[in-house]
Amino acid sequence: MTAVATKITATFWDCGGVLLTNGWDHVARRRVAEYFGLNFDEFEQRHEQPNDQWERGKITLQEYLNQTVFYVPRQFSQEDFIAQMRAVSQVLYPQMVAFLRRLRLQRTPDGRPGMYLLSNESRELMEYRIPQFGLTDLFDAFLVSSYIGLRKPEAAFYRCALDISQRSPGECVFVDDREENVAAARQLGICGICLETPQQVIAELGQLGITIA
Repeated sequence: MTAVATKITATFWDCGGVLLTNGWDHVARRRVAEYFGLNFDEFEQRHEQPNDQWERGKITLQEYLNQTVFYVPRQFSQEDFIAQMRAVSQVLYPQMVAFLRRLRLQRTPDGRPGMYLLSNESRELMEYRIPQFGLTDLFDAFLVSSYIGLRKPEAAFYRCALDISQRSPGECVFVDDREENVAAARQLGICGICLETPQQVIAELGQLGITIA
């Protein structure tokens, strides 16, 4: 964690790997590929290029699947495949989600910090996960790669978060489970916390004055 000289007034949070399981990482892809009896190595070769476009909102889920799965006839439908993609989403750290819920509800004389989600994720999976896990109750705004056309760790992603939150870098802390994403935020002067455990994140936030009663 980097030192900060000013009060933290906004918290930026990654989603997959911090609150929920990753939306469509290699673990999820392998589980779904095995469920349908697909050759995982072949699927991975086809995944990389369209996934970048999909997570930037340049193509739809159906277009992604046409390039990675349904380029040949299958004995299952796109709807079946999408249902399994959704089914692998779970809460990863209940303690982290519970902390955010209490922080969101907390009222202090100085006011609670703003809370913003910063996620690399496709529109279709994000639109499933937000209501499914009650994320609208936690965050003031959602900065998702497929909404804004940018992906972490691109510097422009974090600049967009600062613009939308109307905060200076020194007023913000960013929590992510990937060091490269945290490092990119730190380069702009944002305080960064790389998640190892929920307890470690909560303790480091406490050092910044972000606590729950």
